[in-house]
Amino acid sequence: MSFTKNQITGLALIGLIIFAGISCEKLVESPQDLSLSYYPLKLGGYKIYQVDSVVYDEYNCLVDTVNYQLKEIYTDTIYDGEGALSYRIERLKSVDTGATWNLQSVWFEKYADYQIQRVQDNQRFILFTFPAKMNRKWDGLVYIRKDTLISLRGGSIDMFKDWDDFEMMEIDEPYADYTNLITYDSTILIIQADKINNIERRYSIERYAKNIGLIFKEQLILDTQCRLDQFGNKTCSDVGDLSQCLFKTWEEKAEKGFIVKQVLIEHNY
Repeated sequence: MSFTKNQITGLALIGLIIFAGISCEKLVESPQDLSLSYYPLKLGGYKIYQVDSVVYDEYNCLVDTVNYQLKEIYTDTIYDGEGALSYRIERLKSVDTGATWNLQSVWFEKYADYQIQRVQDNQRFILFTFPAKMNRKWDGLVYIRKDTLISLRGGSIDMFKDWDDFEMMEIDEPYADYTNLITYDSTILIIQADKINNIERRYSIERYAKNIGLIFKEQLILDTQCRLDQFGNKTCSDVGDLSQCLFKTWEEKAEKGFIVKQVLIEHNY
């Protein structure tokens, strides 16, 4: 069978198109290329965290410390309203070192559009984006009003005020948990907020370990009007004095909000 010159040229062009198509397909990043190991969604997977928190009750002029363990279990999968596979997470709380667990809430997480999206308390966060890159930024609160008030003991607080984009730092860096004597070979730090002025502190970070996920979380969501007496003690006065706060830490001068640290102590990943 013989071909004319035009037919040969046409076949060559078709071959080039097919080759280009195959080459383009090879350039598409597979899930394994997108650092998904830092946020594995594993049916049956669980993590247990030690949670230490301080709650500042402005209304009653009180400070309360709460310590407990939090267990998160990936119990099921469903397809959400957008047709994406979503993982159901049951969150259980124990105040007696794991002897008794009580269900506190149910959250959902999914991979979507090169992101990890989590729905908690009817709010959708974008916690992670892929691929992981140093100084990569994204709007983790794109689905959330930044003037949303969060209820807490003694009132509410404007939790997300002045939050900027989330940012990835310390890509593939080792991390040592000296409290529990655990070392992780590869971790990523995500800074969600780090804002401060005379009367407000907004700080939120999360650290993820490869093949495990979240291992550490810390938040300081605090307000103050510097209602301190001459000895630096909190008062329930309606009038504040910023000069009283100049040399005080936020732990000392905070009047409303919370501090929370969440540290991984057990998992099956």
